Amino acid sequence: MDDVTIEPDIAEAVHHVANRFGARGLEDMIELAQEELVEARRALEELAADTD
Repeated sequence: MDDVTIEPDIAEAVHHVANRFGARGLEDMIELAQEELVEARRALEELAADTD
């Protein structure tokens, strides 16, 4: 992740999950984030289609 700036609030959330729930918590967070990413991309595609 060189040359990438992570939003401080995101970094804090990840560190909080890691500290509180450990590796399994991070795995759960990643799984949920991947699901949310699919939905967010779908929403962006719908918005782009509406502007065409």
